[in-house]
Amino acid sequence: MSTVNHRLVLRSHDGEQLAILQDLVHWELTRVLNDAGWFTIVASGDFDPQMLGVDKLIEFWRQPVGGEDMLLAVGFMRYWEWAETDGVEVVRFGGPDQVELLDRRIVCYAATTSQSSKEDMDSDDMVKEIIRENHVYATAGMSDYGRPRGFPAANFTCDPDEGGGYNMSRDFAWRDVLPTIQEIAESSYSYGVPLFFDVVPNGPAQFTFRTWIGVRGIDRTIGAGIIPILFSKEAGNLADPMLRFDYTDELSYVVGGGQGEGTDREIDPENSDISKLREGESIWNKRESFQDARECGRIRECIAARAFQKLQEHRAKMVFSGRLLDMPQSRFGVDWGFGDKVTSRYQGFDFDGYVRSFTIRVDQDGVEDVSAGFDVTEYAYGSPR
Repeated sequence: MSTVNHRLVLRSHDGEQLAILQDLVHWELTRVLNDAGWFTIVASGDFDPQMLGVDKLIEFWRQPVGGEDMLLAVGFMRYWEWAETDGVEVVRFGGPDQVELLDRRIVCYAATTSQSSKEDMDSDDMVKEIIRENHVYATAGMSDYGRPRGFPAANFTCDPDEGGGYNMSRDFAWRDVLPTIQEIAESSYSYGVPLFFDVVPNGPAQFTFRTWIGVRGIDRTIGAGIIPILFSKEAGNLADPMLRFDYTDELSYVVGGGQGEGTDREIDPENSDISKLREGESIWNKRESFQDARECGRIRECIAARAFQKLQEHRAKMVFSGRLLDMPQSRFGVDWGFGDKVTSRYQGFDFDGYVRSFTIRVDQDGVEDVSAGFDVTEYAYGSPR
């Protein structure tokens, strides 16, 4: 636990400063990598109701000892309520952070159109195109549905393409945008190209959609990072560690089936050098499955890709998770931060992974408690010991 400087700025939906929120009972903010976070604020019962309203903005500023004043998130007010506990009346209000803006649009285009079907694109450029077509420009389809769909150009922009992601194809007509781009990022990660995205504040009520390949923040891992940091029980900055070796859903051989009937059906089996090695773990470890790939027709490359995808999704896993703590020797916002890549040590293993989430809780005295979520999934090629 540590005492730092916090500043919560309340603004109108379009950026006008309304107040600096002070004398709060307590507040809490959570941010999540590649997803929307959440905030909750509890104020005294005499809090001015004129300050409450849909999409009022709350800027969460934090300056740790020895660090810079940083804007952690912008919350969008989506609920408020009055309540009484033990005779004390309070006002509670809260909502999501700025990433939830991505969940306010669908891919509002019919199947097979260029806006709903992307082929042979880098994953980072693909998600940017989706954002431009549904959040920025959103001009196609206006004549069909009778209304503009883009956010105001002065308030929401998208970074230019960079072409560093994993090359893929996707179809996603009429789907919600946020889960669509989350799935693209997850697929890119599963193929060894981590893709991260965020909606970054760059002024009052102004945001830019951005992507990162490899790491969202700074690489601080042991042996690779600049100014590395280690989290461990021994160092006192790692809590609730959990290490799991999981072979429950493992597959070593997947048969893909395209179009055709009976013996005329186009078939392509897939395994890999790793899965062949894994079969040798026991006399029982040949584990087969079938992947229906009729949408591929009789194209063997497509059938093979679908079968191999299933094989990859069902690899044996080593999973580690824990909570990273803000301590004098490892200060959040100074020595490490949201989206950084760091090293954790547990049970004789070193795990390099990402700071995927954080939660800050601040009481009425301004004293905060910070913890961050850390998890790593690695694929086990043999027995752990």
